[in-house]
Amino acid sequence: MCGIAGLVRPGPATAQDEALVAEMTAALAHRGPDASGLLRVGHAVFGHRRLAILERSDLGAQPMVLEGERAPVLSYNGEVYRHAVLRAELEAAGSRFRGGSDTEVVLRAYQAWGRDSIDRLDGMFALAIWDPNRKELLLARDRAGQKPLYYALRPDGSLVFASELRALLPALEAPRVSRQAIAKYLCFDGFPAPETALEGVRQLPPATRLTWGPAREPQLERYWERRYSPVLEIDPHEAERRLWEAFVTSVERRLMSDVPLGVFLSGGLDSSAIVAAMATRTDPRRIRTFAIGFSEKSYDESDAAARVARHFGTQHRVQVLDEAQLLKTLDEVLDHLDEPLADASLIPTYALARFARQEVTVALGGDGGDELLAGYDTVLAERAASLYMHAPRVLQSLVARGVARLPASSHKQSLEFRARRFLRGLGPDRLQRNLRWFGSFLPEEAGSLVRGAGSADALTRELDALRPPAGEQGALELWAGIYLPTCVLTKVDRASMAVGLEVRAPFLDHELSEFLTSLPYRYKLRGLTRKWLLKRALRGRLPPEILKRPKQGFSVPCGEWLRGPLRAEAEARFEAAALERQGLLDGHAVQRLWRGHVSGQADRRKELWALFVLLRWLDRFEVAV
Repeated sequence: MCGIAGLVRPGPATAQDEALVAEMTAALAHRGPDASGLLRVGHAVFGHRRLAILERSDLGAQPMVLEGERAPVLSYNGEVYRHAVLRAELEAAGSRFRGGSDTEVVLRAYQAWGRDSIDRLDGMFALAIWDPNRKELLLARDRAGQKPLYYALRPDGSLVFASELRALLPALEAPRVSRQAIAKYLCFDGFPAPETALEGVRQLPPATRLTWGPAREPQLERYWERRYSPVLEIDPHEAERRLWEAFVTSVERRLMSDVPLGVFLSGGLDSSAIVAAMATRTDPRRIRTFAIGFSEKSYDESDAAARVARHFGTQHRVQVLDEAQLLKTLDEVLDHLDEPLADASLIPTYALARFARQEVTVALGGDGGDELLAGYDTVLAERAASLYMHAPRVLQSLVARGVARLPASSHKQSLEFRARRFLRGLGPDRLQRNLRWFGSFLPEEAGSLVRGAGSADALTRELDALRPPAGEQGALELWAGIYLPTCVLTKVDRASMAVGLEVRAPFLDHELSEFLTSLPYRYKLRGLTRKWLLKRALRGRLPPEILKRPKQGFSVPCGEWLRGPLRAEAEARFEAAALERQGLLDGHAVQRLWRGHVSGQADRRKELWALFVLLRWLDRFEVAV
């Protein structure tokens, strides 16, 4: 993995441009601690920070330009897993390679096929190519959105891009917060593409390529979409066989590495499946697995991870963190965030990445399994919602009054917390229901809390761009199309790249994901059994107790922290008068949330955590509001 940055202008690039891109690139040093590169050619200046995984010699160095005075230039962040297949095809057509890197394959593929070469790349990536012959810049991002890419047009007509928002700050004049984007953050827990926290800055959506030339507007084009139809009507035994074969193949593709490689092992189904698949391709005793444990037992999964590790005989490492260690980690990770992210599991994810980085440079993780195979609690909530909304009003009223009487609890996923969020999300629209269940604030709440944010409808326009299938499966597109890239993959990228670790996600192999989306929904949710087909495929491969474990998730007691060790800081940040002077948030509304939570009358952990992270970020980056 790497960090990329660059600038392209209408006229020839200058020494001043080169100095600017050097500063932008330096801001990404954490993403690529092994080497740095800078190249000025014609209208463009490209920068690169390298984390060497394949072809660790200088033959894989970037920015890369091939032979010829007007050859295209590439700065690339990612991995193309089947680059050897593309290499063979290109060689057969006459290309000659200097080294063994996938970077050179990407660049020669562009020489051969132009912008259509992006469709042929199988992997995770964000890339920039300047073509001096066409006087055209190409930006592209992988199908799932595993690797980030931000860009902005400047008043002088130039376009700047970078892997992270922080790297664009030196190129922006008086950056200001986007109030509507901040309100969307409160709804989505992150910034759904193309939104960013700053006015005038965009992030390239997943599965999208952008082309731009001087004096032209950027042109965006999607090159891939998830498709849920036609539904693949297939015998369950055949579906199980094909799922397992495709998953093992995906894992095997992600084992390519010239540096040490391991697995994030939580003890959950997805990460355990990765170990099971790896064990079919390599000696399990050579597999390195890593887990984080917590002294707070309701948040701890380390025993389950250890059970899986013993089953296969892996080289297992576990680090148990107490509250003081987690709070220290909190300071590190929040100070590193270049945009607010309300997902509190960022903290243990960062701790796990930092722990694994002591021994490996690449790790495999289970991201994507829940979104593609109906693993979240919301798939069960969908069925409960159908029953509730068709129940007599008197019964609904009794349930609502019963939930209102439940005592607030800081316990992870307490009954009160789950029941309250279930009721607050109810409504006739499936996508809106699911957004309300996972987001920290309802759209109407966020619209009134952020001054000048706009209407609730304007905050959820991203839902209109989705193309969900009919029926229960429709909600999965929200999770795969918005939640996965906005929250999960952003979290994993920032947490891992902060310590120079590459994380690969076998479930997000696009051929595997296309197979999974085409399956009937009954193969994903059968009765109350989530991930039904995956569990069938893992029978006899994992311990039975792992297959039967309820989903636990990866989080920290942020609500209790706000009442305890973070209380003094939270009191200061949520002080109404100070927020009113700042002018971004309704300080009195924030104060009401805070008083209800700290008094124990209500559990407002999600709402207040989202605000806490936002206010910390504003202090850290000092952008105008």
